[in-house]
Amino acid sequence: MEAVSSWKFYIVTFGCKVNQYESQSLREAWERFGGEECECPEVADVICINSCAVTAKGERDARNAVFRLRRDAPSARLILTGCATKFFAGYRPRKGSNRTAPDILLPQDKKSLLLADPRTPAMLADMSDTAPDAFFPPFRINSFKRARPVVKVQDGCTHRCTFCVVPHTRGPAKSRQASEVLAEIRRLLRAGHAEIMLSGVNLHQYGRDNPDFGDFWSLLSMLETKLADEFAGISRFRISSLEPSQLTRRGLDTLAASRMVCPHLHLSLQHVSPAVLRRMGRGHYSARNVAEAVAALAELWPVMGLGADILVGFPGETETDMSLLTDFVRELPFSYAHVFPWSCRPDTAAAGFDGQMPVAVRQTRAARVREVVAQRRKAFLQRQLALDHMLIATDGLKTATESLKGVNEYYISCVFDSAPKKICAFRKIGLVPAKPVGLTGSGLVVEAVYHFSEVQ
Repeated sequence: MEAVSSWKFYIVTFGCKVNQYESQSLREAWERFGGEECECPEVADVICINSCAVTAKGERDARNAVFRLRRDAPSARLILTGCATKFFAGYRPRKGSNRTAPDILLPQDKKSLLLADPRTPAMLADMSDTAPDAFFPPFRINSFKRARPVVKVQDGCTHRCTFCVVPHTRGPAKSRQASEVLAEIRRLLRAGHAEIMLSGVNLHQYGRDNPDFGDFWSLLSMLETKLADEFAGISRFRISSLEPSQLTRRGLDTLAASRMVCPHLHLSLQHVSPAVLRRMGRGHYSARNVAEAVAALAELWPVMGLGADILVGFPGETETDMSLLTDFVRELPFSYAHVFPWSCRPDTAAAGFDGQMPVAVRQTRAARVREVVAQRRKAFLQRQLALDHMLIATDGLKTATESLKGVNEYYISCVFDSAPKKICAFRKIGLVPAKPVGLTGSGLVVEAVYHFSEVQ
């Protein structure tokens, strides 16, 4: 058999968990073609920037990466893919700026073309004649660069919130066949990964494109049935993000029956003011719906992590709207939230709305909400200290002197007060039992309570 020639590649990933998954798939595909990932772009033969465009800052970061990496590695084949590619061609640098374009500009809906050898001359061809992926893109993974893999089960979105550019960049909702999801998760669990994140662009739309697939709760129930007997207690699932309207009675019952799902949910909340939600195109849930669902969840999970995405400074948002939002955050048991000031995105309805406010006002309002979130997180961490047991999915150690870190089931960052050598072999023992013994600036200090004689 002819030997595959060796070459080097460098991948930069911006944005969401789905992008992390797709970058891993590219990594594995390129390694099959003889590629070796390098840590320095200067020595790479191929560089890929997997971009995000949800915010103006995300798009700007990707664009700046193109200019920086072209300067640092002028002879490498430079590829820009992902959501920001839609807007790169229309960017006009300042007069006199020495800004260059990538060699290949590959839109998100054609990203799977990169699963081929990226060094071939065909990759330099005009991609305009290549049809977008008609079905779920053929990304697959067998491992993950991080200890806690992301598994992509859904892509795209057809809801078209008035602020969101994703439907324009990723296209309509597409669902992955359940048998493929199951096979991939089983591979990862048997390889020793203790926690799998189930991720998608909009999990609420899983199965919308194929009724035979059921919905996300059907998928989760199937995974539970097929995997819990073998892996419950030593491995677990984490759900990346849910629409609040998914927390129906059926959804709550599915979570209650699960032996593998972490007691932690992240909600795509955005706001709670009825007026703002209507302008956002998100009138399909209310603050009352969310509060009732969280209260019901608290009966199932007496201790649970609760996170949310929150968007402030939306056009037309009033001080009354802000008060509704901050009061809501103050009343619910949030353990964290990702708070964003609204960012005007092209090709969205909100870009033309009346009531636009200055960037400084948006940032100030975001800071106000973050302050309330910080108070809620502080209270949550204090309650965590009272627990006598938790399970840590560890990150592993790169050196013998660094601290062992990980996350507990409630999505709190944890650092071990010491790192016994047996814990460093965590892939053989799955989740590490521990108890909290203190606080850090961002999470918990924990002490391992594993009986190592059981795994010797």
